[in-house]
Amino acid sequence: MQLPAPTRRLTLLSAAVPTAPVAAVLAFTALGAGSAAAAPRPSAPAASAPAPAEPVVTPLAAALVPGPIDIDRRHPSNVVTARIDLGPGDTTSWHSHPGPVLVQVVSGAVTLRHADHGRCLSDVVSAGHGLFEAPGAVHVAENRGSTPAVLYATFILPPNAGPEVPAPIPAPCR
Repeated sequence: MQLPAPTRRLTLLSAAVPTAPVAAVLAFTALGAGSAAAAPRPSAPAASAPAPAEPVVTPLAAALVPGPIDIDRRHPSNVVTARIDLGPGDTTSWHSHPGPVLVQVVSGAVTLRHADHGRCLSDVVSAGHGLFEAPGAVHVAENRGSTPAVLYATFILPPNAGPEVPAPIPAPCR
């Protein structure tokens, strides 16, 4: 999926594109007609300071993340976004997270393994797709391919909690 170029627009809109590998495509555009942002700016007197520039919005990643996604945080949270580089053969080791995690695979592919109902399941998640990791779900991510994989992970953590908790290999995955 190709992301839009950085822009100086204020509104982020998403539109479904059912034929694309990613269901939500980021589109950056000016606010619609009738809004204050769409109204022309009054001309400033020659002696006044220039108007401040709009922020630059640079999309970093987009991914289709299957649901359901349930994020229920009633207390303050630390939100941390990290880039994770997995070379061929790299693994995260078995672990869980104390809070929910949204992961976007930017390039390459990772194999996610976890136990479910007495079975060991394995899913390959490739670039343009992502995953949701529920708090406490024990899993491992591995790069079984021949090219590097890059992931962006956004962790929603309780205060003073680290991003991961080491875990033993679940019995069905041994």
